[in-house]
Amino acid sequence: MLNFVTRIFPALSICLILLFSCKQGNKLSGPIITFEIPVNGFKVEIGQSLPIVPKVVNESNSTYTWLINGSVVSSEKKFSFKPLKIGSYQLQLKVTNDAGSDEKSIQIAAFSTFSPYITRVFDYQYGPGQNAALIPGDWKGNDFIGQPWTGTKIYTSLGGWGGYIIAGFDHNIPNGDGVDFAVFTQPGAGSEPGVIYVMYDSNNDGIPNDGEWAEIKGSEYSNPETIHDYQVTYYKPTDNGNITWKDNQGNHGELVPGYSSGSWWWSGYGNKTEFEFSGEKLPNAYINTSIQAGIENWTVRPGLFSYGYAECYFNLDYNNSLKANLLDISNAVDRSGKKVNLSAITFIKVQSGVFQVAGWLNEISTEISGAADLSLIEYTAN
Repeated sequence: MLNFVTRIFPALSICLILLFSCKQGNKLSGPIITFEIPVNGFKVEIGQSLPIVPKVVNESNSTYTWLINGSVVSSEKKFSFKPLKIGSYQLQLKVTNDAGSDEKSIQIAAFSTFSPYITRVFDYQYGPGQNAALIPGDWKGNDFIGQPWTGTKIYTSLGGWGGYIIAGFDHNIPNGDGVDFAVFTQPGAGSEPGVIYVMYDSNNDGIPNDGEWAEIKGSEYSNPETIHDYQVTYYKPTDNGNITWKDNQGNHGELVPGYSSGSWWWSGYGNKTEFEFSGEKLPNAYINTSIQAGIENWTVRPGLFSYGYAECYFNLDYNNSLKANLLDISNAVDRSGKKVNLSAITFIKVQSGVFQVAGWLNEISTEISGAADLSLIEYTAN
């Protein structure tokens, strides 16, 4: 009997030691994370998902924490990254259990094959104004296409009240959090507000024929001086005189420039004897602050056009790095002023919104240089 105990005790001791060592080993080793990195690194196209599959040793009873650029995005074991904007992202994974923890980071490049800029102009019509003679009658507003201020491209002048351009992107711009698209200014320093309309290509035919336009509701939408459903008919001048006009409010008058006559303001309309525009008339943008006779000092009226319009400088939505006004699709409203829930937009229309001839400044005419999907360009916030 003693012999049996003597023999079994060393074997039992060895097993206990091994078991204790295993337990001690488990306590000393926590999760270990590894990523299999592609040859060209991690890349994903905007709108697509990139499944991230790490290998984790000792993962039993572990918790997972995924972070993008320092912000927690998931606590699931599996994670798919779907970026909303182009750029470089740092993805970090932390795995923790009672035995310890590990963390690893990888870089992901988000890209797009779409153009961030306007790719097509569908319609362009200049409103009567001082630049009419500089614009060929058959010009289609093609400087509005692509990245602004490249090559020989200059700004697109919409002319006096009612002048407009209708253009589109080669993709849908999603309605995300905050601002979604930009309309580039001249650039310059004097605000000449343009009303902005948007449309989603719901029938997917690439043409802006999907019902009524939705308006980006700007700061002056409810201003008592703003007239919705405004209409003006311009008449060709005779005998080298000025252009005359009448509106649907019972008003009429003539466009009197700050110098010479306004007959050249009709250039581009050819033999047409009249031309009609419809849209929204914003409050007059300028006042003459001079107190001296014979001297004009035209300045933008204070407190107006703080957001929601094209070619507005030094306001809440003007971005200095882009030289553009930044717009939010969520501010779109229908003709009755009710919010329109658009998941995305494909087309935009920009129209001169102020009907005013301000002395030597002449007509208040919106000048713009293109538009962009903000999710596809990188820029610096003010």
